[in-house]
Amino acid sequence: MLTKDYLLQSFDGSEKPNEVTITSGLHNRYFYSNCSGDKSCDSAIPAGAMVFKAPSGFGSTPHSEFPRVELRATHNFVNGSEFDNEQRGSVYIVKNPSTRSIIFAQIHGDKPGGSEMLKLRWEDGAIVAGVKEHYGDPEKRTTLLSGVGLKEKIDYSIKAKGTESGMKVTVEASAGGKKASQTFDYPKQSWEGIQLYFKAGNYNQDKNKDGSEAVVAYSKLDVRYK
Repeated sequence: MLTKDYLLQSFDGSEKPNEVTITSGLHNRYFYSNCSGDKSCDSAIPAGAMVFKAPSGFGSTPHSEFPRVELRATHNFVNGSEFDNEQRGSVYIVKNPSTRSIIFAQIHGDKPGGSEMLKLRWEDGAIVAGVKEHYGDPEKRTTLLSGVGLKEKIDYSIKAKGTESGMKVTVEASAGGKKASQTFDYPKQSWEGIQLYFKAGNYNQDKNKDGSEAVVAYSKLDVRYK
């Protein structure tokens, strides 16, 4: 359940970021269910899908320049320990900002200064995996799929498997009949001691207040830990 597995990072009334506990009745102008109550209804995406709306140029969290409306998993894991965890979702890029770049899923770390272990982004129709093999490394990008349009369903999974010597992350993505899979290796020493967690939602890659916005919808989101 979302109320147990995630916290919501969104905006308050002054356009500044905050983090709140999810309740069954939680909704606002930035996080709501499609076609629910007085909220807008987009017939191109499933009714009841979770909608994440992040206006460009809104406030950012510490150590970031970009606005986000994201779910942050409450369960952490550490490279060098044994685990078998997975986040999977069905997501739609509903509206893109001026930069045409949105991050919709992550494995993130709790250490400032470049602790995004893995980022999945939609970038001008491509699904791209951004990886930092070691904490603080420059990001290396791998294109998984191309030609993915707005409001097209994207199914993905991020499988993180840890051992005493390190961890492997396997990303699978499919859209429009196309499928891709890629595995990334992280030695124990590369992220040792950093608490890691899944994220899902809308991390708008446009920091300029130019009137544009990013809108992402999730019709399905599951996370499991072993």
